[in-house]
Amino acid sequence: MPDQSQGSPALRPAGPQVSRRTMLRGASVLGVGVGFGLTPLLTACGVADGGSEESGGGSGKGGTLTLAIDSTSAVNDPAFYTTLGDWMAVDCVCRGLTFISFESNEPTPDLAKSWQISDDQLTYTFTLREGVKFHDGTTLSSADVLASLNRQFDPENKTLPKGASRPLASLGNNVASLTAEDDLTVELVLKAPDRTVLAQLSDIGGRVISKAALDKYGSGIGKHLVGTGPFKFASATSGQSVTLEAFDDFRLGRPPIDRLVLRQVQDPSAIVSSLLSGDVSATQFTPYSAVEQLKSDPSVTVHDTKEGFDAILMIDARRVPELKVRKAINLAIDRKAIVQQAFFGVASEPDGYTIPPAQNGYDTGLADLSTKNLAQAKKLLKEAGAVGRELGLMAAGDSWHPKAAQIVKQNLEDAGFKVKTTSVDPASYFSRLSDGKDDYHDLMIWERNSYVPDPNNMVGSMANPAGLYGSTITGLDTLDGVDTLAEDLLVAKNLPVGKKRTAAYSKIQRRWAEEYMVIAMLACSTNLVVSGAEVKGINTAALGNHRCFMEKASV
Repeated sequence: MPDQSQGSPALRPAGPQVSRRTMLRGASVLGVGVGFGLTPLLTACGVADGGSEESGGGSGKGGTLTLAIDSTSAVNDPAFYTTLGDWMAVDCVCRGLTFISFESNEPTPDLAKSWQISDDQLTYTFTLREGVKFHDGTTLSSADVLASLNRQFDPENKTLPKGASRPLASLGNNVASLTAEDDLTVELVLKAPDRTVLAQLSDIGGRVISKAALDKYGSGIGKHLVGTGPFKFASATSGQSVTLEAFDDFRLGRPPIDRLVLRQVQDPSAIVSSLLSGDVSATQFTPYSAVEQLKSDPSVTVHDTKEGFDAILMIDARRVPELKVRKAINLAIDRKAIVQQAFFGVASEPDGYTIPPAQNGYDTGLADLSTKNLAQAKKLLKEAGAVGRELGLMAAGDSWHPKAAQIVKQNLEDAGFKVKTTSVDPASYFSRLSDGKDDYHDLMIWERNSYVPDPNNMVGSMANPAGLYGSTITGLDTLDGVDTLAEDLLVAKNLPVGKKRTAAYSKIQRRWAEEYMVIAMLACSTNLVVSGAEVKGINTAALGNHRCFMEKASV
């Protein structure tokens, strides 16, 4: 999960902005992965660069590639999240105007072959590729783009299913108009500048659906999704699998494999055994505890991917009102223990605060914001008159979360707190995060995944006092002076990528931490990408960031 700047009504997001993992825990609106619960979305690979006509397809070897996913409801819709596996299927079936490979963080042309941006940064004119075919045989035109984006922008659109989360809602709130100049030209006019538009359009919400299919199926499009992607929908059974077939007319060439099966596998041990037996070709739902076992087995490959998500401890400032106490909590945390014991080494101690190493804007000059100093933690706690304060700590009961909670509890008790903990079923965790009256809402262990590799998707979401993290979860919006954080975030996201933009985000993060401390970093990690040794063409950078680009994968 978007999502960023607040302030004027034109820039206010239309709804809560959270990570995709959070979206899926909250069931049909905004929640996270169910089942065995390792870190989010299974996706895999073989990304074409989106703009290069030479980078996809190939003669191929045929066959079936099977991916282990968390779950499937058999509803695949860019505007609606039910499970991570369903979201992955959308990534395979549909493409968007722009594309980010995650091998590079820069948006490249996809269904749009080019674009022009006005000098005032308000008008984006996209020129579409000619002759691009949808799976239903229709040809891409501006009408398809308008139909697909307008349903994201308009909460009353009749093609939206009940409970649609509309991941492009915040972008739509800043759209003054979306029009078609002709069949191959789309003009998007903003109310205020936003340099992240091209990146946002690469996300799942920006996927283009056949207008003919939308007209035919309406809000039921999730069971009949039609796109221009490398794979077309074949069948789906809720709680079991989604089957996709290679699309012969994919614009970058037919994928090497004939069939892609997304199979629900919810038990960690079953994931490991299925990888080793070859029943599963690839996944990034692999339990961290199995990393050494898998590295030693020649039948599989454990891929090394950059760390792209934040493991965090969120502090509710309404429940812990003293800044000194919140800082004491941060200073007490043993990140090294969390990296080794909760992530089994598949992580690093955070030295860039909330911008992870995989993203532009990563700055190791912020390492001091996430260092352990138990003596200073005890001193601050004593100064605040809070020695012996009881805190509630909640964590989801899956993946790395329980062990991290155990370590944090011990760390805080060593500093002088009393800590009560609860382990929450992943399917209901989001509802607990959203309930400020929950007995354990003082401290909440969570993660922030970024599906658009930009600081605006991380800092811009979490440090925004009007967003979900800043209001509902941490109460940042109740603290003095936070309105200017939103103003600074708006300025930062509109700077070009480079030293000046990095410095702007670093300044925001330092102030956010030193003056408010509502997010304590635990670690930076990646999803553990593992594939069969014979599986080729996987874009592990995309897989580690939960994106599913399979057009070059082969078995």
